[in-house]
Amino acid sequence: MPRPHQWYDLSSMRAFKVSLNGKKLCLAGVGNRGVLTAIVDWVVQDRGEELSLQVGGLANEEHLKWTGQKLLHVGDEIRVKIVEAASVDRPIKKRPIKPKETLRAKKRYVRMIAKELGWKIQTS
Repeated sequence: MPRPHQWYDLSSMRAFKVSLNGKKLCLAGVGNRGVLTAIVDWVVQDRGEELSLQVGGLANEEHLKWTGQKLLHVGDEIRVKIVEAASVDRPIKKRPIKPKETLRAKKRYVRMIAKELGWKIQTS
């Protein structure tokens, strides 16, 4: 089980206590500034469908992940309880934000949307 981690010197922070079928997955939190997500996806493609859960966030210039992609099944019960906590579980993965990579992704997205809308992009 991951060790608790104190992000900031706070008496408490908002956190997500996430469980799957009654079993605790994590207690996730980012302190007093950041983004915290618990995402349930259902994706249907030509190859089939996938139902999954991910808990992650963004804080201190890092992408954070508390769970890997958990595959779900019909009948699974997910509980996300919003709590105040003095400390949270250590993320299983941290990845620094890379500004150049982010800029390239934004440009790629703008070009894709412009093409979809039939727009021409002009640069000076």
